[in-house]
Amino acid sequence: MTILPNMSAEKDFLRPPFPTFVDLLADKVAEEGIDEDSVVPRVGLMFRKLHQLMDDDGNQRVHRPGGWSRSDFRICIALWTLGPIPSRRITEVTNMGRATVSAALNRLSSADMVTKEPFAGDLRSVMVRLTPKGETSIRESYAGHLQVEHEWFDVLTDIEKQVLMMLLSKVMLHRGPKKL
Repeated sequence: MTILPNMSAEKDFLRPPFPTFVDLLADKVAEEGIDEDSVVPRVGLMFRKLHQLMDDDGNQRVHRPGGWSRSDFRICIALWTLGPIPSRRITEVTNMGRATVSAALNRLSSADMVTKEPFAGDLRSVMVRLTPKGETSIRESYAGHLQVEHEWFDVLTDIEKQVLMMLLSKVMLHRGPKKL
């Protein structure tokens, strides 16, 4: 029987701190002979947890108070960054499904955040652009969103942030934009 470190109370055993859970899972993977590399399961879990926590934090503090759904925000960021683009391109850029993008575009259009016009290059698609209201809203909301991200990443030095960016880029470029 394994005694878990730093878990004196029963509630701690039932719900261990996340880093302890990560260690327990990595140990279980090795113990079961699934993978001898104990770092990959740790990195994967920590990365997913960080993403989830940051996403929830931004959603609670910026997106929802600003009247955004996650998909609305992602679409408007894409349009703000890239300018007018066909709706099919939005699905690629945001990594969202067509139905999700279509529903969000309908909401955004009703709220006068985007306009949809026929796209001459593809009769099945529409060209989408931010309205002045949409551009102002996303600029203001993104400033708040960035503040949340600073709160998460300012624990790192500038060099550490650059190294993290290089490592994340390397992993993403190696895997490529393959469809799973």
